[in-house]
Amino acid sequence: MKLSPRNQGDGERGAVAVEFALVAPILIALIIAIVEFSNAYNIQVSVTQASREAARTMAITKDATKATAAGKAGAPSINTGLLAFDFSAASCPAATPTPNASVTVTYTGTSLTGFFGSSLVLKGKGSMQCGG
Repeated sequence: MKLSPRNQGDGERGAVAVEFALVAPILIALIIAIVEFSNAYNIQVSVTQASREAARTMAITKDATKATAAGKAGAPSINTGLLAFDFSAASCPAATPTPNASVTVTYTGTSLTGFFGSSLVLKGKGSMQCGG
C-alpha cells in the first residue's frame, strides 16, 4: 500500500516529539546548572573582595568595626547581612618581622533555584601586611 505524499510526514512528527521529550529535561538541567554555577561564582568573588577589604582596613586601623564596615562596603552585589567576619588571626602583633592581618569571611545563604540543594556556604580569606 502506497502512502500519499500528504500522509508520509505524520510518523516523523511523532518521532520528533519523542526525541524532544527525551532531550528537553537534560537541556533544562544544563541551563539551571549554568545559572547556579554563575550565581555561586559571583557570590564567591564578592566574598573574596569583602575579605580583602576587611583585611586591608584591619591592617591599617586595627579596628574590627571599621574593618567589618569596609568588608560589607566591598561586596555591594550581595546581601551583606549574610556575611560573617572572623578576625581571630587579625591582631597585627609587633613581634614578628612582617605581621599580617588575616580575615575570613563566610557567606551563608540559599542557592538561586534550589535545584542542587537549598543552602550555600562560601568562604573567602584576605590577608594584608600590617601597617599598609
